Amino acid sequence: MLETEIIKRGDDSGNGTLIKYTSPTGAVIKAIGVPQSWKTTLGPTWCYVVEGAGLTLVDPGCFGSVSYLEQGLEQLGHSLTAVDHIVVSHGHMDHDGSCPPVVRKSGAELWAHEIYGSMLQADRWEMEMGWRREIQGFQAFETSDTVASVREHHELNRRLTLDHPVTDEHQAGGFTFYHTPGHSPDELCILFEQVLFSGDHILPLITPHPTVTMSYTSFQSTLPAAYRDRNEIYGLKALLTSLKRMAELEGDITVLPAHRAFHRGVLNPIGLERATEIVEHHRNRCHELTDIMKAGPMDLASLTRKYFSGRELEEQNFFLAFSEIMSHIELMQESGDVSVTVDSANGKVWSNGLGPGVLVRWEGSDLFSALIDRL
Repeated sequence: MLETEIIKRGDDSGNGTLIKYTSPTGAVIKAIGVPQSWKTTLGPTWCYVVEGAGLTLVDPGCFGSVSYLEQGLEQLGHSLTAVDHIVVSHGHMDHDGSCPPVVRKSGAELWAHEIYGSMLQADRWEMEMGWRREIQGFQAFETSDTVASVREHHELNRRLTLDHPVTDEHQAGGFTFYHTPGHSPDELCILFEQVLFSGDHILPLITPHPTVTMSYTSFQSTLPAAYRDRNEIYGLKALLTSLKRMAELEGDITVLPAHRAFHRGVLNPIGLERATEIVEHHRNRCHELTDIMKAGPMDLASLTRKYFSGRELEEQNFFLAFSEIMSHIELMQESGDVSVTVDSANGKVWSNGLGPGVLVRWEGSDLFSALIDRL
């Protein structure tokens, strides 16, 4: 495991905290807890600073938070203008949001997966509005301040140029890049020395939100040619496949995640075994959903409310809970554990066979578990 030193302590969530990691090989990595620009319990995005052949930042942090990044760099003895390379784990606002101002001030090269490059120009928000707007609570989510920031961030990112697109197992600058889609189609895990920068793929304490397979239909035509024949980049199956692949990496590897590396005043070191724990979390969630569905066929909204009945789901958070449940039902559709029927009173059906007018029925099996084992 890494030797860890807290250079500067921020708050108990890690905001403003500076950490120095030293690997068994002597490699030094520094981390800046860059706060989010909206009210959240998530804690900061951890930006990792690698000093070597130029100054490299892995995930510079949230849109609207570049001043915190700049302050952290200065406390580590660097200026924002000295950044040579930015490596983006995936194109979500809390990871690549500071790319435009950093590139503008430093001229840094931008490195990310090639799918990230195609997504820079795609209208990611509007391309999936049809089905999203049919879900209860989505209007509140769509009109929230957070989504307003997402849209502004996307417009600014359209001006970026992906200088160094990478693909799976690409090696450069001492990094090995692994394509690990599922939470995002462009997600990367990045191996450096005996350290794996995991972005949102492998997280301590929390689990990454899966995409839904239906998104592949929305974005298929915008993807690089190599990804247009079949879906291996969206949905829970893609996420589980990627997690199992990382769990099999060889060596004494320490995982440095983008979130919760430090939380409630405590460091949370993890290894690759955490990837297996997350796989089992999703297997257990499927089992829990079958228990609920024993009561009989129900629509996805009802299933979501029953599953999260112990939580206070604000209206704008209902959409996130709904899509989480849908990703698991999509997997169970593929394994043959659920069937669907259309409610004649509300006949809307989406491209994945689900929708607000569809009732989901459990067939009494748990074939999804064997499917997960085969991945």
